[in-house]
Amino acid sequence: MHTETIPVITELDAARIRELGARNRAPREAHAALRDLVAKVTERSEIVPGRRVAPDVVTVNSTVSFRDEASESVHRVSVVFPQDASIAERRISVLSPVGCALLGRSVGDIAWFVLPDGTARAIRLLELHYQPEASGDYTR
Repeated sequence: MHTETIPVITELDAARIRELGARNRAPREAHAALRDLVAKVTERSEIVPGRRVAPDVVTVNSTVSFRDEASESVHRVSVVFPQDASIAERRISVLSPVGCALLGRSVGDIAWFVLPDGTARAIRLLELHYQPEASGDYTR
């Protein structure tokens, strides 16, 4: 069995995620992902002001590198809200299994998630290349 640290989410990200859940007009298949993300924020996270989030924590609009622990492949992505997602530009939605798993995690953490086919996967957060709050942007 694995243990995970408690994710840290900024107040602004939490408010925007709750708003997504409240005005949910997502396709049917996205409902479960949105429900999981809202639950993560409301039930399993520490909510902090943006000015108090540690500079090594993944927030929305952060750019990170992570390693898939099964394949050992390394990926660099930005974690964004659904409307800003673009696979071609390596911007993944917080509603994706990987995006949701990364949000609120610190460098060095291992995050677990389940793929749509039911397979459990683990990823390790290797590096945080950019975090808006660490750059002084608390309103993005």
